[in-house]
Amino acid sequence: MNSALASEITRLGGDPADDIWIWLVTRGPHGSTFTWGHTRDQPPGYISVSHLQDIVGELAHSIPAFQERVLHVVNLAMGSELPELARRAVQIAAVVGGNAELQLIKQLASSQDAAVASDAQDSAFYLKGRC
Repeated sequence: MNSALASEITRLGGDPADDIWIWLVTRGPHGSTFTWGHTRDQPPGYISVSHLQDIVGELAHSIPAFQERVLHVVNLAMGSELPELARRAVQIAAVVGGNAELQLIKQLASSQDAAVASDAQDSAFYLKGRC
């Protein structure tokens, strides 16, 4: 994890040494190459969203209190000024979040950063289907 991300996590009130934060910022399939599968060649939810859902399920079984911890981290990270961190949080919130996260995601849908806004719009659509 680079120093800019570690500093931002600390600014948000998180601990960059926490394994949930490390997973959020250094592992995938979430991140800059994440896709929602909205193309003619791929049905909605193809690979990335379903793969992320599978990984979250596996982590929930192997890490104590994963669901609560990841929700806390995601809610902090959605307030990040770093687009990379905000995007990762929005992507994960789509599969772990509820109505509270949906409200935060809707706010990010009007972000000045086009990638954050796009992910937030897709995440909101996906999360609405789960809530």
